[in-house]
Amino acid sequence: MPATPMRAPDESKARHERLVRLGLEVSRHRPARLIRRRNGQWALTVGTETVYCAGAEGVYAYVTHHGLILSPANDEGVARAATHLAEGGAR
Repeated sequence: MPATPMRAPDESKARHERLVRLGLEVSRHRPARLIRRRNGQWALTVGTETVYCAGAEGVYAYVTHHGLILSPANDEGVARAATHLAEGGAR
């Protein structure tokens, strides 16, 4: 079994909070579900798209499962990522 990388609790919490915020924004237009992967990483599923919050030390971005960067995970970025996901994601 591969070792799980150690993450600072505050970094994991920051990523989780940003995904919750994105999930609330997206859910105004489409169903969105926050899930916790077996490795402890949080993800947001919207239709067939899976989005993660990546980054560290206060610099975060929303990234799809396929590695597409949707936007920075800041105030403007939440709206941009939510619009992208509400319109059907990266097709």
